[in-house]
This record gives sequence, structure tokens and C-alpha cells, in this order.
Amino acid sequence: MPTWSETIKTKRRDLSITQDQLALRLGITRQHLQRVESGKANPSSSLQMQIDQVLNRWQVAPELNLIFDYVRIRFPSHDIEFLLDQLLHLKLDYMLFEDWGLYGYAAKYVFSNIQIMLSPPNDQLGTLLELKGQGCREFESILLAHNQTWFDFFRTCQTEQAVFKRLDLAINDTVGMLNIPELIDKCERNECISVMRRFQGLRSGPMNDPEHSGQGATLYIGSLKSDIYFCIYEKDIEQQEKHGVAVEYAPIKNRFEIRLKSDRATKAVEDLLVYRDAERTAFGIITRYLKFVDYRAHKEREQWPINAKWQHFCGRNRQTLRLTLAPEPFDLRKTKAWIQKQVAPMLKVLLKIDDYHGTNETLTMIHDAALQKKHLKLLEQQTIGHDELGGGLY
Repeated sequence: MPTWSETIKTKRRDLSITQDQLALRLGITRQHLQRVESGKANPSSSLQMQIDQVLNRWQVAPELNLIFDYVRIRFPSHDIEFLLDQLLHLKLDYMLFEDWGLYGYAAKYVFSNIQIMLSPPNDQLGTLLELKGQGCREFESILLAHNQTWFDFFRTCQTEQAVFKRLDLAINDTVGMLNIPELIDKCERNECISVMRRFQGLRSGPMNDPEHSGQGATLYIGSLKSDIYFCIYEKDIEQQEKHGVAVEYAPIKNRFEIRLKSDRATKAVEDLLVYRDAERTAFGIITRYLKFVDYRAHKEREQWPINAKWQHFCGRNRQTLRLTLAPEPFDLRKTKAWIQKQVAPMLKVLLKIDDYHGTNETLTMIHDAALQKKHLKLLEQQTIGHDELGGGLY
């Protein structure tokens, strides 16, 4: 009889699933999965159950997945070289220095979308790491290159007595499980039961369009100034506006963001590290603060039934939510997008004029352009060999 480890390995191969794909869905490293399949590691009963469930209900893409979309952490240390080398796996020589910072910090080091704010040595502010959306994706590349996960990183941050200032948990809805305009309508009809006292529904799109083509909707629940609030929006339409991706081909339909600050962020990290269960952490927060119901005449509001779509989103008859990684290489995406929209058309005009007159002025102008120190540092960052950074993901 085949062992359990042999069985899951065979099932994974029969489904044409790579170890990387399954490991990402499970929220573990490929190396650990490899040891489990080979019988060299004895997984816990919960991990065994999780692997069985994922393989039994495998789809090409999960209905929901969770990523970290904003991370801000303050370290009491001023030892920037230690933080860069030991925690972030970056080298000081590769960082772009800027003599200004945010949140009261005096300066910062930048590598693509990864920012480290600095304060004077005697200042209690210490050092601040800020990773916005793309910065999180780039940092995941570093983590994977060093065979680490967010759990490893957060645990190290705790060891260094770091303070979690902000954490955004982004739940990606890949199948259109939620309908954002309907949720806005429910809020307006008082069919949202929440301890939060405010909501804001925003709708945007082209005017004078009877088909409402390209219209997007965003719903904020809670005060944007509080330590916790929710932002729910139509991600596919946002991507269409930003990158021209057709809505029907967008990999993410909606996004439900849990935005946490200070103690709320700290408690979420602690819960994740103790239970390593994204479903428990994310939906524990959501269901504590929010539920959508359906109106029923002649009944008290508290007795209105929970909306079926909301129940499904919160866990009924769907796949378990997993923390996943979506690593991306360092690039100049925003700069390239700006050039494509603002600069490239005029460059094309100038090149055509040169071609007409038989001149080479435009190319000569680009060739002779003087590069400042920040341009040279960007060039160095974007041309670093993968061996120097510790992995082939760059």
C-alpha cells in the first residue's frame, strides 16, 4: 500500500500541479513540501488535512486568496546596515539615498519600491520599513530567494522588538463572489449590520454613457482615520483603467482590503504567527465587525437573514482562504508607464521628423544626456546580477 506522502505526490502529478504551485496555495515553501512528499518530514495533522483538502478541491485558480498589500514596521535600532543585510537581504551599496523622509523621519534609503526611513541616532523614532503594494511583491521575491516566508520575516521582526504600524490584508476575489454595487445599495438600505458607524460608497465612470461602460465601484466601511476599516472595490475595472487589461481577462475581479494600524496590526500579526491560518485571521476580523443581511418585512433588523452571497464569501461552501505569494521582480513599471503615456508619443514625433530631414538629433540628445547620481544608482539597481542578490528571481 502506498504511504500518505506517496499518495499526495501521485495526486499532485495527476493534476499537473507543480510543487511551486501547491506550496504557494498552502502557504509553505517548496522545499518543505518536497520533504513532506519524500517522507523526510512529518507534517502536522492540520497540514495533512489542508493538503488533502486543497488537492481534492483543486482549481486552476483559487476562488479567494490573501496577500499582504501594505506593510509598515518600525524598528528601535538605528543600525541600517544590520537591518538591510540581516532582515531585508539587501546591501547598503545598492540603496538610493534621499535626504528627506516621511512620518517625521529625516531621510530614507530606497530600492525600487522598498523604502527604509532614517532618523538621527538619538531619536526614538528608530528606523521605519515601508512596503506598499508593489514593494510587498518585490520583497516576496527576496523572501523566496532566501527560502523564507512572511511568517519567518514577521517572527524575526518580533525578535528585534519591532512595532507593526500598519498592515493591509488584501483578499482577492477571482470569481466575482461579491458584487460591490449591490453591497453599496445594501448599506444605503440599512442592510449592513456593523459596529462601525460610517460607510462611503463611490461610483465612477464615463459620463453620457447609457451602458455605464468602465464604471467602477468602491465601498469604504469605517472611518479612514481609525485603526481598522475596510475598503472593497472592483479590482478588474481598476486594472482596466491603469493598464488597459480587459475586464473579462483580469485575474482578480474584486478586492476586499482589511486596513489595520498600530495595535490592530500587531494583534493580526500575532494571530497569524500563532495559528498560521489566514482564514481564521482575516475572516475573524471581518465577521467580528460586519455582516450583510436581507430585508424582511415585519421582522426586527437583527432577525433579518444573512445574505447568501455574503455567507458564501465568509466561508460557506467555498475553498479555504490561503495566504499566497505573488512575487514580482524589481522593475521601473511606473516610470515606464509614464514614459509610454507622456514621453513616448513626442519622442516618436521627433524621430519621424529626424527621419524626414535625414538628421539624428533626437538620438544624439538621448546619448549625450547627463546622468545624475540618482540615475546612476537606479541603473545599478536595475542591472544587479541575480547571484549578488541571492536568487534567480531578479
